[in-house]
Amino acid sequence: MKLKVAFGFFFALILTSSIAWAGGKIPTLIGKWSVESSGGMMLNAEKEGKETHWTAGQKVLKGLMDITTQEDRFVSGTYTSARGSEKFIAMITPDGKYMYASDTDGFFDCKITNKDTLEIVYRHVKATDSVVAIGIAKRQK
Repeated sequence: MKLKVAFGFFFALILTSSIAWAGGKIPTLIGKWSVESSGGMMLNAEKEGKETHWTAGQKVLKGLMDITTQEDRFVSGTYTSARGSEKFIAMITPDGKYMYASDTDGFFDCKITNKDTLEIVYRHVKATDSVVAIGIAKRQK
């Protein structure tokens, strides 16, 4: 009898975990997104790193985030600014409300406010420089 109860409890746990994981609808984020960020860069060396999109004293950065692939919750793409391009990977949360990403030297968190708008917080710390920025990404039509 105890084995049946334990098995039933285990099955119920697996079922509720699966339902909770699948709870949110996965938004489709593939496309080109215009990004405008405000923030800044702090030099930790004589010059910023080659991957850094920001320069000393800069307060605004405009760029393009191109999300090229999406498999379920996993997305990948490229961010491009006037200083160059950088690949990134990301995961959409189970509730479909956030996306957490990593590029070649930093991290960014996105709140998915609607199908065409992302609120972004970016940061990195490395030997040459540190950056923190907030921005809005709008899907290009």
